[in-house]
Amino acid sequence: MDVNPFTLKEVPSGSAFCNRQKELKDLVAFATSRENVLLYSPRRYGKTSLIKKVQGHLESDGAITAYCDLFGVSSIEDIAGRIARSIYSITRRDENLFQKAVRFLTSFRPVLSPGPDGGISVSVQPAYRSESWELLDNTMEALGRFVQDVSNLVNVALDEFQEITEIEDSLRIEGRLRHYIQSMKCGFTFVGSRRRILLEMFNDRKRPFFQSTINYELGTLPREELLDFMVSGFRKAGKALSRDLSEQVCDLLGQHPYYIQKFCFFLFNRVERSVTPEQISDTHRMLLESERTLFEALIRKLTVTQIALLTAIAKEPTNKLFPAEYMERHRLKSTGGIQRSLSILTEEDLVEQNPTDGTWKVVDPFFMQWLVEKAL
Repeated sequence: MDVNPFTLKEVPSGSAFCNRQKELKDLVAFATSRENVLLYSPRRYGKTSLIKKVQGHLESDGAITAYCDLFGVSSIEDIAGRIARSIYSITRRDENLFQKAVRFLTSFRPVLSPGPDGGISVSVQPAYRSESWELLDNTMEALGRFVQDVSNLVNVALDEFQEITEIEDSLRIEGRLRHYIQSMKCGFTFVGSRRRILLEMFNDRKRPFFQSTINYELGTLPREELLDFMVSGFRKAGKALSRDLSEQVCDLLGQHPYYIQKFCFFLFNRVERSVTPEQISDTHRMLLESERTLFEALIRKLTVTQIALLTAIAKEPTNKLFPAEYMERHRLKSTGGIQRSLSILTEEDLVEQNPTDGTWKVVDPFFMQWLVEKAL
């Protein structure tokens, strides 16, 4: 059986990775210079795979890299614990570094246990009772001492960083983190997908992180690189995808990195030798069905008015949402309702406005297709 060259999982650092050479070069250079970077894009553009690829490059040159996922973080103590765990996780492979981490990160002690993949899993436990702010302060102070003590370049990635805004007293949390981060001799990469929230955090002069990073937006994959990735992936595995059909796939999926990868995974399994137009159509239907549960979950979080506006924008992108004809055509009841809904949909990164012509559209091209189909 031919091994499928495409994957549904996060792209491992050593596996096939659609050409992001410019981004890799830029981000490695920023990290090497100890610059702080805000890396942002819509959901599922490959930010996590990219930053881990970057950190893999840094590690090969002797750097210490820590990756901390803040998705679903629930408290100040949770933030501190996740940062401590990320340091223990990376240093445990080097006994000297691990002992330094243990010596400096006294607010948490590491707990090592067998992992599900046969490796070692790292968790942490508070070493003593303390107030939440004290725990965060101690952890960040300890991280600073660790960075100061080691001779290696250090890079820390904080993924889904916007999640800290969901915690009570979040502005104060931002201030505490900025206080410690600005004095550390290492580079931080703040990663996230709720772009409006992130850009406000780092570009509002009233916020602690104002102008503290290089803003770096991750766009769609370059079309030619993406076409080459798809065609060569099939060819190297002994199957054929024509250039014309690969362009059709790109157009169907708006050059979206996640959907292209998943589509090709499904398509590869359906093909014996050469891809046919019918298989493209069947795989498109299969992909829509595979995403239905997620899309329905997104819809459930919204009000009826928000759903109506989201569907209207999916069916008819426009730079004018308030004319009576548009509102009547899509059963939008009031300008006030549109304005309130638009604010929520933008904050959740479900819709965005083209800065050139002002057109509102659904961010996720495949979600847009599902909304249009569902509305028929």
